[in-house]
Amino acid sequence: MSLRLASLLIISLFSVALLAAPALGISVSVSTGNGNGVATSSTIYSLDDSTSLNEQTLLKDSELQKTLQASGTGKNEISQQMTGGSSSLQSSAISQGSLDISSSGYASSGSASLGVGLSAQGDLSLSGQASLGQAASGQEAGVADGLISTSQSLSAGQGALSSQSTEMAGVAGYVASAAFSQQNEMVATGSFLGEGLLSADLGAVAAETATTSGQASMDGVTYLRDATMQEISSESLGMRMMGLRETGNGIGTFEMNVFNREAADNYAYDQAADTAGGSTSSYVLTGYRWNQNNPQIQLYLNPTGMPSGLTDASARDAIAAAANTWDNAVAQNLFIDTNTVIVDYNKAVNNPSATTMDGYNVNGWWDFSGTNTLGLSSWWYNPDSVVGGYKSILESDIWYAKDKSWSTSGTGSAIDFQTVATHELGHSIGLGDLYTLPNGDPRKNDFAQVMNSYDAPQRTLGNGDRTGATLLYGRNDGAVPVFRMYSSIVTDHFYTMSYDEYTKGAVKVGYQKEGLMGYIYPSNQPGMVPLYRMYSPIAKDHFYTTSYDEYTNGAVNVGYQKEGLMGYIYPDVGSSLVPLYRMYSPIATDHFYTTNYDEYTNGAVRVGYQKEGSMGAILNI
Repeated sequence: MSLRLASLLIISLFSVALLAAPALGISVSVSTGNGNGVATSSTIYSLDDSTSLNEQTLLKDSELQKTLQASGTGKNEISQQMTGGSSSLQSSAISQGSLDISSSGYASSGSASLGVGLSAQGDLSLSGQASLGQAASGQEAGVADGLISTSQSLSAGQGALSSQSTEMAGVAGYVASAAFSQQNEMVATGSFLGEGLLSADLGAVAAETATTSGQASMDGVTYLRDATMQEISSESLGMRMMGLRETGNGIGTFEMNVFNREAADNYAYDQAADTAGGSTSSYVLTGYRWNQNNPQIQLYLNPTGMPSGLTDASARDAIAAAANTWDNAVAQNLFIDTNTVIVDYNKAVNNPSATTMDGYNVNGWWDFSGTNTLGLSSWWYNPDSVVGGYKSILESDIWYAKDKSWSTSGTGSAIDFQTVATHELGHSIGLGDLYTLPNGDPRKNDFAQVMNSYDAPQRTLGNGDRTGATLLYGRNDGAVPVFRMYSSIVTDHFYTMSYDEYTKGAVKVGYQKEGLMGYIYPSNQPGMVPLYRMYSPIAKDHFYTTSYDEYTNGAVNVGYQKEGLMGYIYPDVGSSLVPLYRMYSPIATDHFYTTNYDEYTNGAVRVGYQKEGSMGAILNI
C-alpha cells in the first residue's frame, strides 16, 4: 500500500493599528506536484493597516485548494494567480474604501478554477483572466465613489471560461467581458459617467472560437442583450451606443459596445489655449467612421411618439440642419443633399435595448421615463473592415427621449432639439464625448464644443469639433493638419501630417503629443511654396525648410537626410493665416517651429533658442 502525502498550509494574518507602517506587503507562493504534473498558487497583497486577512491552502499530490477572506477600510490590493499545466488564472482587486472579499480556488495538473466575490464602498476595480494555451477570456468591473457587489468566476481546462455578476451605483463605473481565440476576438463593454446604476451578468468562452453572452442594464433598462451578442457572434460585426442622461448634478452619459472580429496580432483602438470656439485640441475620436468616400448618408425620421412642441416638419428640419453643420465642415459629402431627412412613419424605431441592423439610419422617439436619458446613438460596424486605422460604420440610429420638453426655437428653458441632434450625429460620424474624459484633462472643461455636455443651445461647431471631423473626413478646402510633438529623451521637436505617426509611431519611441499646430496643403496651390522635411541621426534633430538649396545642399552637408516634400505653405501672412516661426538651439541641437508669437519672442528664447525669422504662413484653424 502506498503512502499518500498530504499537507495543510494555513496562513492567518491580522494587521492592527499598532503597525509602524501604513501598509502591509505580503507575497505567498506555493506549489505541489508529482510525476503527473504541478499546480501552483501565488498571491501578492498590499494591505492597509486596518485590513484583516485569512488565507488557507491545502496541498495534495498534484492538486491544490485555496480559500481567502479579507476585509478592511483603507487602500488594498490583492492579486492572485493559479496554474495547472497549461491552464492559468489571474485575478486582481484594487480598492480605496471599505472592502469585503472572499475567494476559493482549485488547481491540478490539467485544470484550474477560481471564484472571487466582493462588496465594497468607495473606489474599486476587479479584473480576472483565464488562459489555456492561446485561448483567453476575462472579466472586469469597477466603480468610482460608489457601491459595488460583484462576483467573478474563472476556469481553464475545457477552454478558457469566465463570467461575472455585478451591481453597482456610483458617479462612474464600467464592466467588460472578453474572449480571444485563434479565429476571432469578441468583446462586450458597458460604462457610465454621472450618478447611475449599472448591472451586468456576462460570460465569455474561448476555445476554437470566442464568444460572449449575457446582458447589461443602465438605470434599470437593459440595453445590451444576449440575443444581440448571439447575432454578432455569427459574423464580423459590432454594435455601439452612447446615451445622454440627466443626473442630480447635471448631464451624464453611458455607453454599451459589443463586437466580434477576426483575430489580429496587432490591433489598436483609437484617444490648449482657449480662443473663440475653444481649443482645436478639444476632440475625441472613437475609432469608427464611414470609410467610403462621400458616404451621402440618408437619414429617416419616424415621428411616432414625438412630444408636443415639435412637428414633423420642425423636427425634420432641425435634424437636417444638424447634419449640414457637420457636412459643411469637411471635404466629403457625409449626408445626402436632397431630402437629407425623410419622414417615414413605417421605418422601424427598434427598441434601443434590443436593436437590430436593418439598413436604415433612423431617428426616432423612445420612452426613457424612469431614467435620465436625453438622447442615444447606436451604430453598427464591421470590426474587420479597417481603413486608415478606423473601423467601418455600416448603420447609425438615434433615439430621443419623448418624456422631455423639447423646442426648435433655440430659446427658452426647453431642450434645443437641433443642439442635441448635432451632438448625436457627431457620434454617428465617429466623434466621442468630452465630458467623459478624466478630471484634469483640459478638453473636459472646453464647453465651446458641441461634443461636450449640453449647457445651452449650440448650433455651431467649436474648433475642436471641427478639427475632429476634418481628421476623419478632410477639410473642405483640402488642407490637412500638422501635429507637433516633442521628445525630452533626444531633445527634438517633431512635426507630422500623419495622424497615425502622431498617435502611434512617434509615441512608441518616446515622443509626447503637443497638439495641432495648424493646417498646410498636400498639393501645390497658386502662390504657395514647398515645405521640406529632413532628419539628422547624428544630432537627433528634425529640420523643416522652404529653401530647396538648404534641402539639397546646406543641411545635407552637415549630416541631415532628406525625408521628402511635406506639403505646401504660403510665403506671406494673409486672411486666416498665421506666421510659422523658426528657431534653433545650439545647446540642445534642436530646430523648433511655432505659430505662437509669445513663444517665439519670449518662451523659447529664455531656454536658449535663437530666432531665425518667419519661414511662411499656415492656416491656424
